[in-house]
Amino acid sequence: MVDPFVRLDRKAHRREDNRGWLEVLYESDAMVLKRSFSKQGVFRGLHVQRGASPQTKMIRVVEGSIVDVVVSMEDPSRELKTATLTPADGWVRIGAEYAHGFYALQDTVFEYVCDGGYDEASEEAYSIADRLPALLGVQTVILSDKDRAAPPLTAAGAE
Repeated sequence: MVDPFVRLDRKAHRREDNRGWLEVLYESDAMVLKRSFSKQGVFRGLHVQRGASPQTKMIRVVEGSIVDVVVSMEDPSRELKTATLTPADGWVRIGAEYAHGFYALQDTVFEYVCDGGYDEASEEAYSIADRLPALLGVQTVILSDKDRAAPPLTAAGAE
C-alpha cells in the first residue's frame, strides 16, 4: 500500500532586506507557498507570470492591513483596481490574468499560495511608482530595486 502522507523534506529559505522579508515555505513545479513580512510603507509589485507558466494566486493578510492592487493584463486600458484587506477578509483569489501588488498600510504578514510553479522566464514586473502616492493617498512608498527598475505599466504590450 502507498503511504498517503508524503513528507516533504524541503527547508524554507528567506530573503531579507530593508523592506522586511520573503520566505518560500514550499516550492514545486505545481505550486509555491510563500509568507512575507512588509514594513509599513512598502509596496511589492506589480508582478504577473504569463506565457507558458501562468500563476493563479490565493492570498491573505495574517497580521496588519494592505491595499491590494491588481490590473487585468487582458484589458488594454490597464485600469488599476484596489481593495483594502485585513485578516478578517480571509483568502482572496487573484486570477492568472492579473498583475498583482500590495501596499502595507502597517507592518504586515502576508501569505501566498500560487497555483503553478515559479518560472523566472515567464515573470513580468511593471512599475506604477509614479501613480502610487495619488492612488494610495500617501507620500512615502518603499520599493525594491527590482520594482523600481521595472518598466512602466504603460509599456506592457497587449496580448
